[in-house]
Amino acid sequence: MRPLATPVALLLCLGTVGGLAQAPTQSALAQASAQIYQPVSIQKPADLNFGAMIASPSAGKVVLGPNGARTATGGAVLASAAGVSATSFVVSGEPNATFSLTLPASILIASGAQSMTVDAFTTDTPTTRLDARGTLALHVGATLALAANQAAGLYSGSFTVTVAYN
Repeated sequence: MRPLATPVALLLCLGTVGGLAQAPTQSALAQASAQIYQPVSIQKPADLNFGAMIASPSAGKVVLGPNGARTATGGAVLASAAGVSATSFVVSGEPNATFSLTLPASILIASGAQSMTVDAFTTDTPTTRLDARGTLALHVGATLALAANQAAGLYSGSFTVTVAYN
């Protein structure tokens, strides 16, 4: 009888191992969600206008602050202040959302073949966070470089200000 006990014991052992492989399964339920933000947008109510100035035999600069105040250095002489304005923008989007603001490094404005550089763009906003209504008004100023004896004319050009959610 001893020979039969060994195969039966072996079958019992195999049955136990096979039983572990057939253990019951468990599952858990998870939720999936997403939030869609309204796109961030930017509108421009007013353009950048350095106003009228007079060039001299020396190069100069006109600084127009985000608050609309302008000053002249070097050979630039301020003339009429009519129409002087910093650029104004209104950024809109999700309430309390933060965003990045990208100003140009420099641009050229031209009158025919003549041009002047506008650079050192600055803004008056210490924050890039929309308010509880999802808006933020900001103003942008810059510095205009006049060459010595800069040619008379009406100079113009454009620039891009970019906003994006952080």
